[in-house]
Amino acid sequence: MSLTNIDKLNMIIEQGMFEPVDFNKKNSNDERGDYRIIYLMNDTVESFLVFKNAKCTGEYNDKFEGFTDIELEKRDEGYVLIVKQEQSYFLIFFDEIELENHYYDYGKTGHFWIKGYEYLRVLEYQAAIVWDKMCYIGKDSCTENELKIASLKQFPPLNYCSYPCVPDIYQIPLEDKWHLSEDAVGFMLELAEEAEDMVLKEKLLWYSEAPTVKNAKSMAALFRMKKHRKVIMMLMEYIEKAASVYPERSFGKSIDEKNKMLWDKAVERKKELEREGKEAVVYKEEPFVYDCDSVEFNVYVMIWKDGILNSGVRVEKIEL
Repeated sequence: MSLTNIDKLNMIIEQGMFEPVDFNKKNSNDERGDYRIIYLMNDTVESFLVFKNAKCTGEYNDKFEGFTDIELEKRDEGYVLIVKQEQSYFLIFFDEIELENHYYDYGKTGHFWIKGYEYLRVLEYQAAIVWDKMCYIGKDSCTENELKIASLKQFPPLNYCSYPCVPDIYQIPLEDKWHLSEDAVGFMLELAEEAEDMVLKEKLLWYSEAPTVKNAKSMAALFRMKKHRKVIMMLMEYIEKAASVYPERSFGKSIDEKNKMLWDKAVERKKELEREGKEAVVYKEEPFVYDCDSVEFNVYVMIWKDGILNSGVRVEKIEL
């Protein structure tokens, strides 16, 4: 059963994830307006719960480091959210809550926080953020192609069990992280068949019949091998195409122009490498539009390098 917007508000309060965006804007003469709190922020979507026709009393201290007690009350004329920070109270009266979503292209997004097999860690990250969008916003927020990508969150040979993109302390664990989804196996079999990689297809069928932790680790090792790299590259292209239906983030003309210069320089570097007979992929990382954090706009060129058995990559950060 899908969550109502009130359910979503209660959930983030219970999780201690209450993050207002514009609670302290001035409402003179009891003027009402809309106020937002963050619901989900990742590279696929910036999502907010919006308090409609709202009026605030008191002041919310977004730098308060103590315990913040939050209660939601239903009243005949609407709702009131009561926020207590020590002896200070902040109240917001509102009629209803709406969900506001802004979707973005994440197909060229890559983070390189952990070394080793970075290309597989990028895939893990991209599948995980699509999974989060599906779980928090709903399946209707995803295209059919994205539902296939999200299924890889339950594919241990490629998920955080094998190639985590972030350290364990930042992971939101699944109830059973070694659970294998039938949809994920079906998706990977499609890619193996399209790539005409019959060896990998047979191994996938074998793993689906005996999805043990040991077999998952064996499968994870296969995805590092250069003879199966075509399947991995097809998956990368699949995600890029699926994400391309969404717009790119914009930070204003001057910032966008500077970011484009950095991107164009990376593309030229990629072309230079290709003239040398090397394969490369360009990735970027960027801040959020509506709640910019400490992440800066960075561009990287990921360069393939093959060993005797396995594929690896070297990552170059591009500077102006």
